[in-house]
Amino acid sequence: MRYKKKIRKNCIISSFQSHAHAYRIDCIRTYIMFASATALSSSRFSTSTLGSSFSPSLRRARRHHQQNGRKGCVKTKAAVEPATKISFDDTSNSLTLLGTGVREKKIAILNVKVYAVAMYADKSKLTSDLLNGDFEKEILIQLNMKVEASDFFKALEEALIPRISRIATDMATKEDDEGNFMTTTAEVSEECEDLALKEMELIRNGLSGAKKLEKGTKVRFTFKELGGDVAMVMESSGVETTFKSYELAKALLDVYVGDDPISVEAKKAFEAGAAR
Repeated sequence: MRYKKKIRKNCIISSFQSHAHAYRIDCIRTYIMFASATALSSSRFSTSTLGSSFSPSLRRARRHHQQNGRKGCVKTKAAVEPATKISFDDTSNSLTLLGTGVREKKIAILNVKVYAVAMYADKSKLTSDLLNGDFEKEILIQLNMKVEASDFFKALEEALIPRISRIATDMATKEDDEGNFMTTTAEVSEECEDLALKEMELIRNGLSGAKKLEKGTKVRFTFKELGGDVAMVMESSGVETTFKSYELAKALLDVYVGDDPISVEAKKAFEAGAAR
């Protein structure tokens, strides 16, 4: 009788130990799942790192985190201008980035990277002629150093005035179909040159809101289709200037994509982007 009680007691103890062991295993399993889910929520593992060994429920938890935990975070692709490391968005006002470049200026014996420049265009109407093509385009400048606003305009003025003069001269010396010089065209070209030089002051006034242009300042020139206005926006101040001179607009574009651009590499990048 005592022997049977002893056997029954041992069975109860063994059963209790077995249940306790199972309970500990369940606790450990639950802890591992919780730790894995916590790791997932911190996004420290990529899909390839997690592999297929994780249970479907954990993979679902990860997908839920990606879809809901990051709502509102919109990634914007960007292109980096290599010399200045300045990045530009792939699109701007529905226009597509063609390429980037850098404006360097020699000071003493150093080539100083003054600003990075990008060109955008309407891809649906884009042609290989970036200067004369009838489609919306944009030149975006971002300063790589602090400069005086007056110095920035002076450099722009030095680049624009000879181009405006050349454009006006080409117009003035234009001949008719029979090779005759057209007096009326010459008169119109003079008026157009005067208007272009006058509207250059609008650019000066647009930049005069700040004595210094800080590093990172953006200046945007948006060129509408042929016959449309050109808008200059200095984003740091929110100042927007609009001018109507076709000759001034063409001179501005000529600075970057004409026969004698201020940055040959930038022009090549723009042309390569247009060809893609």
